[in-house]
Amino acid sequence: MDLRNIKLEEIRAVDKFLLSFPLKPGLYHELKEKLAGLPVIIINNANEIVFGVDYYHFLISHGAGYAGVLQMDIPDKGALFLNYNLKAKLTGLNLYEKLVVIKKLSQLEPPVEAREIYRQIELDIHLDSELMEKLDILLSTTFRGCLVEESIGLKTALLICRLAPGDREVLLELFAGIPFSSSHQLKILEMVEEILFRDKCSLAEVFEKLQIGHRLEMEKPQKSIIDVLFMHRNPAYMEEETRWEEEMKRFDLPGNVKVTHYPFFEKKEVEVTIRLADVGAFKELLEKL
Repeated sequence: MDLRNIKLEEIRAVDKFLLSFPLKPGLYHELKEKLAGLPVIIINNANEIVFGVDYYHFLISHGAGYAGVLQMDIPDKGALFLNYNLKAKLTGLNLYEKLVVIKKLSQLEPPVEAREIYRQIELDIHLDSELMEKLDILLSTTFRGCLVEESIGLKTALLICRLAPGDREVLLELFAGIPFSSSHQLKILEMVEEILFRDKCSLAEVFEKLQIGHRLEMEKPQKSIIDVLFMHRNPAYMEEETRWEEEMKRFDLPGNVKVTHYPFFEKKEVEVTIRLADVGAFKELLEKL
């Protein structure tokens, strides 16, 4: 290993070690300031950047001519492990970056086996055949935004891969726009798949019909979207809801009384809410019962 100053024009920023998505030049400049003496750029013997491409771009954008680097003789596999472990310690990695390193390690000759990956880095991803088969789809620009921001988890992402490309884009745009819990994402995906199979149409057409874009502006868009998808998926519920509303109209209920059914009619129970002026009125009601 050799600590040295080197001309920036002699350093090569190559894709094979690039894990940063997105690039964060300013962040690595701050690290350089906080951790004085830390070599934020590491290169191999071919002058290729192993770690620190973010800081390299910061220096380029600020007209620097030289950079302090740590140069070391390191094979590509070791360079990827080093890059991953340094990022994990200094800034953390998003889900997209973790998938990138898996892809790059799988492209080496010979490919790095799963047990060695787990031995060298702390990876919270199960490296099974399904993941490897869908890795290229997950690393496409369609998924990148959601995986970088981690607005979806890996389980949800793998299931979304089953949709047609256009339908994936529509659903990912929804999940990127407003936050849903993992369980709600899976519920939405399940309903979407059933609707698409039944209606033989695109998800964009379904969303337009259900006015999903308008619902995004509501106070509680998550609940509105889940409810309308449920009702569209279950027309029998919509018929039951219509019958309920007609039945309630036959009762001349006072303005302070409200009757509601169990969510989605899953039980026959009803809830009666009575709004009273004060405790005295409540006592009077109890005496009449």
